[in-house]
Amino acid sequence: MKKLGTFAGVFTPTILTILGVIMYLRLGWVVGNAGFGGALLIIALAKMITITTGLSIAAIATNTRVGAGGSYALISRSLGLEAGSAVGIPLYLSQTLGGAMYISGFTEAWIALFPTHHPLIVGISVLLLVLGISLLGAKFAMRTQYIIMFVIAASLVSFFAASGDVAPQIVIWGDFSKASFWAVFAIFFPAVTGIEAGAAMSGDLEDSKKSLPNGMLSAIGVSFLIYVIVAYFLDRFAEPEALISNTNIMMDISRWRLVLAAGILGATLSSALGSVVGAPRTLMTMGADKVIPFYRIFAQKTDAGEPIYSIIFTAGAILLSLLLGDLNTIAPLLTMFFLITYATINLAVALQIGIGIPSFRPLFKVHISIPIIGFLWAVIVMFLVNPVFAAVAWTLIIAAYLVQVKRGIQAPWGDVRAGMFISIAEWSARQSEKLKSHPKTWKPNIMVPVEDPLSWNLRMGFLRDVVFPSGTLRLFSVNIVQDSVNTIIRSFSNRLFRKGPEIKAHSSGREEREQQLLNLAEPLKEEGLFVTTSVIECQHFLEGISITTQIMNSMYFPPNIMFLSMSDDRSKDARLEDMIGMAVREHLGIAIYSQHAKNALGSSSSLNIWLRRSSPNKDLAILMAIQLNRNWNGELRFITVVANEEEAGRGRSAQERLIDRARLPVTTETVILTGKFNDVLSIAPLADLNIFGISNDLDGDTMHNLAAAVNTSCLFVKDSGGESMVV
Repeated sequence: MKKLGTFAGVFTPTILTILGVIMYLRLGWVVGNAGFGGALLIIALAKMITITTGLSIAAIATNTRVGAGGSYALISRSLGLEAGSAVGIPLYLSQTLGGAMYISGFTEAWIALFPTHHPLIVGISVLLLVLGISLLGAKFAMRTQYIIMFVIAASLVSFFAASGDVAPQIVIWGDFSKASFWAVFAIFFPAVTGIEAGAAMSGDLEDSKKSLPNGMLSAIGVSFLIYVIVAYFLDRFAEPEALISNTNIMMDISRWRLVLAAGILGATLSSALGSVVGAPRTLMTMGADKVIPFYRIFAQKTDAGEPIYSIIFTAGAILLSLLLGDLNTIAPLLTMFFLITYATINLAVALQIGIGIPSFRPLFKVHISIPIIGFLWAVIVMFLVNPVFAAVAWTLIIAAYLVQVKRGIQAPWGDVRAGMFISIAEWSARQSEKLKSHPKTWKPNIMVPVEDPLSWNLRMGFLRDVVFPSGTLRLFSVNIVQDSVNTIIRSFSNRLFRKGPEIKAHSSGREEREQQLLNLAEPLKEEGLFVTTSVIECQHFLEGISITTQIMNSMYFPPNIMFLSMSDDRSKDARLEDMIGMAVREHLGIAIYSQHAKNALGSSSSLNIWLRRSSPNKDLAILMAIQLNRNWNGELRFITVVANEEEAGRGRSAQERLIDRARLPVTTETVILTGKFNDVLSIAPLADLNIFGISNDLDGDTMHNLAAAVNTSCLFVKDSGGESMVV
């Protein structure tokens, strides 16, 4: 099917929708209430929103192909399907209500000419007429509007040639006797929303990048001049009382009444046609994106590309609106829905300009102040018109957005959200660099060297309990490659002479390790935890850990704990001690986990914290216990070993002071064991996990012996000096 050009596809439907029912049937009422000066201000304030939005649409349209769906497509392709669908529903409702409003206007004008006709029958007849035209295709519908444009032009000539008496003076500012300023604004605003009629045809345009900005902006400019001139003539040829009481005043004072009547009927008919053609395309695109119920039905098109089921559904929705409301009822609701859409479009453009992503390079450039003004002014006007409805509308949109986020819809195109959050993170990182780190801001940011990801499944639940809900995990592994220099040389040689198999074999090991780490991290990511994975290639495991530790420690948001796991293979104790030394050199806290071979963490409900007086590692031990107890919601117990009964009292007092200073639960138990440390380990209260501090001379053998003595899983910790459990 041949596509539409700028004049037929954008300018004509836009200008005909703007020069529609509000201009003919309510602009006189606006001037009567507000005066010419007040009407001029209302027109300017309304146009400020549509001009900024039109410029924003032009910027997006010249940056990427919009496709079908108009403003919904603009928003979803910029802010993602979640935001697009949350705003797409009120956008569709606004287009549907617009159709009902235009048909109500047609009916009102028709009844003025033929008072004996029944309004509902007239409205249904018009709906069936525009439905039939729209089913014949968008191109045919657009052609009918050329005739309507000629009729509207003739009606304006008839009005400007008015034969009535000229008022002695212009009323600059009205007394707003029938409605407040913002209530009058709400009635008028749908008059300037015709840009949706052009944007909704984006999928049927031959060149949307050229047609959308040129067609919309020219229609906005021409219509602004016409509205100002019509408002001036209304104030010159009619008294305020007549303007307020007679909605057909333009027809009465024009030179040729029937010509102006034809203009009203033609304008309202064309606007209704634009809605019945445009709204189904928004619904069809949302169906194609699977963001609405029964999406398969609404996404269907005929061989000619017409969304037949969406058209029929839209006609039914318009009929329901006609039964429930009239022109004055529908217009304020329409204002709210359009304002929401315009605010979101401007927000999308402002974000893309603000974060400075290279992919946003529109041929039609706008300054960032334009979409910001458009967004803020649209939101402000919503609350000025009706603060309660505005608050409810935004609440429903946010709720719809969250529902779509929970559904986890994946779009095949990218959007700006990732860039937006990266920009925010970069700004936050720069600000955090200016502030000195303090124990008050401590949370568990843990780096975890993983030798064999397949053996770590049982440890991930424990790691989750240590960091949840706001900590971070950085999982990394080392892919051992023999003779790194020679490997690089061979890889270069293979690329040079196009010998691929060895490279593939070399990279497959790393890719497999990366996938294994991703599989470990996925369940934690699904819970909303921040988890990253990486694999480094080195000749030796310890070398890889050393390099990774140094790199991570120099990054923004560096880790503060190195989490290590004890192996049952005692030959690896020396390597464990080397890794402890690395963590100490990099000023990291240390947590070494020894998992019981049979019981693991048991019921994950009880914790023993072993503390000696003046322990240098009590801060990290208690902070880790707090994190675990928060997620286990079980028993917390302090254990101190003293040499004799004389020290027992002092030990218990020290424990109680520590519990009070650390603001631990009142249910925290205190246990004093008398005797030698190694002798009392076996008689200590049972727990699912025992936490011990790491002394400077603690080695692998000692940790294994402690774990065997208490016969449970154990966590050995060492402070970095940057923790505090009392802040």
